[in-house]
Amino acid sequence: MSASETTGRDADGDGLRGRVVLVTGSGNGLGAWIARASARRQARVVVNCRRDERRAGTLGAELQRTGGEALVCRADVTVFGEAQALVEEVLKAFGRIDVLVNTVGVFAWKPVAELEPAEWRSMMASNLDSVYNMSRLVIPHMRRNHFGRIVNLGAVGAERTVGHPKVSAYSAAKAAVIAFSKALALEEARCGITVNVVSPGVLVDGEESAHALDHTADRIPVGRPGAPEDVVRAVLFFCSPAADFLTGQVMSVAGGWRL
Repeated sequence: MSASETTGRDADGDGLRGRVVLVTGSGNGLGAWIARASARRQARVVVNCRRDERRAGTLGAELQRTGGEALVCRADVTVFGEAQALVEEVLKAFGRIDVLVNTVGVFAWKPVAELEPAEWRSMMASNLDSVYNMSRLVIPHMRRNHFGRIVNLGAVGAERTVGHPKVSAYSAAKAAVIAFSKALALEEARCGITVNVVSPGVLVDGEESAHALDHTADRIPVGRPGAPEDVVRAVLFFCSPAADFLTGQVMSVAGGWRL
């Protein structure tokens, strides 16, 4: 089948059929939305949570009830050893990992003068270390299959290091995620692995709800805040055959906010 034929058929992410999709932090928030969308496209989905196994288990059962195949794994992916155990569990169950979506990343409003060292370290571990840990662990397996899709979550404006008060640690970590993703994309391009970033703006649901309360729709050029579905579509696009020539790219899903 030609690339154009594949692209036309799978532009919306249907190329996930039968793929093993590991979504970190998918027990709730944006990760859960991405897990559901992947399951609808007949992917085999790994639901990962750090603490709330009951909630993650409920999502896993939901995916299975709707005809999907799901594996629920508890692991704190900011800890390399736990991330390694997670990858090993997935490989034992499915034998491969085709897609990695890194959604873990805490957010907090706090000026630098009030930010404690432990809080700084926690922000970096959640938003940046988790991306390194998981990418480092899945790449050898993706290389063997000469196929892999890694999608990391950034933040709108991070690619230009746009400053915003009270989010120094979060902004620094997300800017680092983008730099990391671009470098990794170059390292793995000849191995059939693409690495891209989706940067959400203001969302009315999901992990960014509190942030959205500080902004009104009239500050967003398209006239409305984003919804989880907007971010999900961008993630699925990067996972689809339609995007197989795209790597090291940053897609802002923000309705024109902060252009």
